[in-house]
This record gives sequence, structure tokens and C-alpha cells, in this order.
Amino acid sequence: MKRPSRPTRRATTALVAIALAVGLVSLTTTQETPRATAAAAGTTAPGAGAFTDMTVVGDSITALYNDRPGDARQGWWSIVGRHLGVPVERYAQSGSGYLKVGSRCTGDTFGDRPGALASHPDLLVIEGGRNDWSYCRDGLPAVAPDAMVEEAVTGYLDAVRDAVPATTRVIVLGPPWGPEAHEHAARVTAIVRAQAEAHGFEFVDMTDVLDASTVYDGTHPDRDGSRRIAQRLIAHLEGARA
Repeated sequence: MKRPSRPTRRATTALVAIALAVGLVSLTTTQETPRATAAAAGTTAPGAGAFTDMTVVGDSITALYNDRPGDARQGWWSIVGRHLGVPVERYAQSGSGYLKVGSRCTGDTFGDRPGALASHPDLLVIEGGRNDWSYCRDGLPAVAPDAMVEEAVTGYLDAVRDAVPATTRVIVLGPPWGPEAHEHAARVTAIVRAQAEAHGFEFVDMTDVLDASTVYDGTHPDRDGSRRIAQRLIAHLEGARA
């Protein structure tokens, strides 16, 4: 239906209330105008209106980074959000995953963050699996068998499918895996990929996006590593080959 050229006072009031409610939901957002911040990040914003917001569920590869363009610790999610010109809300914790609770076997898993799904974002990106080669047993990490990893990934993606509206674009990233504990990369990635596809979600492979030259400690991306993660996701969103 064509929008009236002069909305009623009641309609205008309702729109303002909705805008305020959306503003209150965001926990971590970009702070500048979309096109200015995209330029500062060295990217070009696509056509306006593709998305209005972005939510990320993740581990330390998301949690440890900031939203300062050009900073050595600018997050991949910040680069993507500024490229798209949308605010980004994060639900991320170091050491966590679909199966694994946070660092030192404390904290939570992805499934323990219902707020991420309740926010009903336009774009939901799930970055995880890197820690799910292990689980906590008696307060210590132990190698997780494939069946345990698959059950955890399946359970979380079931919850996502049940909670978010059909209009939400859900993208599951393959675990961005540096050299540390790389012997588990292929098996965990295969499980995450299979379950993402089985649930009808988009999967973006991050195999080889990180290597010894793009991490600072064997696991976590440096500035170039975060940029490479962002570029691969942006290429997927724009239908190009990474």
C-alpha cells in the first residue's frame, strides 16, 4: 500500500515509539553515520535499506575486539557493520561455543544467550565452533567426540530456527581457525557446515582465512585477520566470490 504523504499524528507517535524501542535494544552499536563510518573503515556501503540491524553471537574472535575504525583491534563485525551502515549488537564471550562454556570452564554457551534471538534482527551472524573441539569435564577441558559437538550445534540451530522470524537472514560462519589446535578444525567445521545447511541457513566457509601471519597468538586474529574474516562475509552478502 502506498504510504500517505502526510501521516496522522497517531501514526507519527507510534513510529517514534517504535524507533525509541529499537534504540534501547542495542547493546553495542556503531556511533557515527553509516556512510562516514564505512569510509573511515576503508569500505563502501552498499545500497541503503538492505538491513536495518545486525546481531552477532560469538566467541573471543568477536568478544575481544572494538568498534574503532583503523584500530589494531577493530573487530570483523565492526568492519561488516560499518560497511553495511547498520548498528551491531554482540552476544559474545571468550572461550564459549555451541558446546563449550566460557574460558576456564566458566560462563555460558551460545544457547544461554536468549536475548540474541529475542531481538529479531534483520541479519543474524553466528561465529563459533572454534572452541567446540572440547567440553568441560570436572572443571577441565576434554576432547569432545563428534556426536557431542553435533548435538550441541543441532540444538542451538533448532532454537534459532524456532525463535527468529522468517524475515531474519541467518548466516553461520565456519570457525575461523588459526594454527593452534588445528587438528580439530576440519571435523568441527564439517559438523557446523552440515547442520547449518540442514537447517536451511547460509554457511560461509572460513577455512584458511586465518594463518600464522594473521593471528597474534596462534588463535586470535590481528587487524589483517579480522579484515579477512569481514571481507569473506561481505563478499558472501554481496554475492561475490571471497
